[in-house]
Amino acid sequence: MSIKDILVHVDGDASTKPGLALAVAQARRFGARLTALFARNELSVPALMAHRPSEALLAASSEARAAFEAAAEGLETRWWQIDHGGAEDMIAEAVFCSHYVDLVVLSQPASQGVHVPPTLVQRVILDAGRPVLVAPTDGKGEPIGRKVVIGWRSGKQSTRALHDCLPLIEGVKELLVVYRRDLVKKDSTTPPVSIIDHLLAHGLPAVGERVMTEDLGVMDTLLSRAYDVDADLLVIGGHAGKALSFSGKAGAGTRHILAHMGLPVLFSC
Repeated sequence: MSIKDILVHVDGDASTKPGLALAVAQARRFGARLTALFARNELSVPALMAHRPSEALLAASSEARAAFEAAAEGLETRWWQIDHGGAEDMIAEAVFCSHYVDLVVLSQPASQGVHVPPTLVQRVILDAGRPVLVAPTDGKGEPIGRKVVIGWRSGKQSTRALHDCLPLIEGVKELLVVYRRDLVKKDSTTPPVSIIDHLLAHGLPAVGERVMTEDLGVMDTLLSRAYDVDADLLVIGGHAGKALSFSGKAGAGTRHILAHMGLPVLFSC
């Protein structure tokens, strides 16, 4: 299915500009509708207690909306706004809104300040049920999907990520699949499954590369190989147990990739 409905998080700060630029580029590429979700921590205690937005929050919203409309000029757009700024409620509503689109675009947590809950990106990745494209801190909306690295293991999260990325990598020139091991037990009764063969059936120029490192070493290898081949997109599965499926430790893989990524990353869970 093509990407026709994209959601991007904005908060009025420079911290969400990379995500906005990437989302606008994808909306133009696919002819998609682009919805901005304004979600920002409320720093006024009286406003939090009253469950009403402060004047500062409303002013930030107005500025963010003007910037969004300027960046997305010519696109079909919508504006969604979370008026209360309590962190947990805000995250829950951001996850809820993510259920109603084809693709969610966020900015790297490392680029965000006091106006974004530190766990927002992780929670959306884990709970949205949609592919989540995260823009690096210095991203400016450059084209993606021409040189791609996919982290693979035989599991639900990885296969969702791989198939969720197919619209984004149509026309890919170089496709490297990095894997540690296949979870299918191969013996005389196991069919000769191959993710490379599957991608070749899609007409994609996939090649495989096995790595022998463990745990977070795999994450570093993925990032390193993406850098080596000058990739413009990394694709990896997330895990509902708060870890990337490539990692055996709760939360470690997710946090590691999000903290150290230097290119756009597509997560699916």
